Amino acid sequence: MRKNRVAAAGFAVVVSAALSACTDDPSSTMRTFDTPQALAEANRVAAEARRSVTVDLDLATNGKGSCGLRTDDFAASCRISTADADAVAYVMVPDGIFVRIPQGQAPQPDKPWLKLDPDDPDNALGRAMADVAVHIRDTADIRKALPEGAQIVEKAEESVSGRQTVRYTAHVAVNGRASVLKLWVDDQDLPVKTEVSTPVEGGEPVRVVANYRDWGKAVEITPPTPEQISELPALPG
Repeated sequence: MRKNRVAAAGFAVVVSAALSACTDDPSSTMRTFDTPQALAEANRVAAEARRSVTVDLDLATNGKGSCGLRTDDFAASCRISTADADAVAYVMVPDGIFVRIPQGQAPQPDKPWLKLDPDDPDNALGRAMADVAVHIRDTADIRKALPEGAQIVEKAEESVSGRQTVRYTAHVAVNGRASVLKLWVDDQDLPVKTEVSTPVEGGEPVRVVANYRDWGKAVEITPPTPEQISELPALPG
């Protein structure tokens, strides 16, 4: 009888182990990366293969928006809105950066677009507006989220909206400030979500969130024609 009890106990252990193996998360399908460089390169390859993506942005106090991007040259078409202002449209292509003035506010109604030059030494307004556009686009570019000096400090599997992902936590620098990046990556090495938390002196950290969707679905990026572009006014002084 004792032998039967021992055998039964042993059988129970084996069955329990087998059931555990069947019910555990399928971690074997989720490869992980130990360095930011390896993670960013895997994201780049996977993103370029899909060619396009839409990224929904929560820019904290700077508003919310959505960007359709091509992942080969990171041309983008974005709309950004804030609670107290009309939505602003940006188009970024290799030939230039353009912003559409909200309806009714353009000096020339038939020319609502302005071309921005981020390197114009004579127009601080143009540089500032172009810098905003570039930062919006870079929020959606995972390669820019993991700059040189970033350090991965944690990895864990986590479900996001029903999708199994690996969540990476990294220490990064944002405008010279030590920040925390959380990045969720699926089993195709595609980013699902990013969250950057940056400390602010005397206040709560600023949290910027990007959610990625519709990988591979075509996006419309149409720069304005020359006839739709007016001259950007310069700031006094």
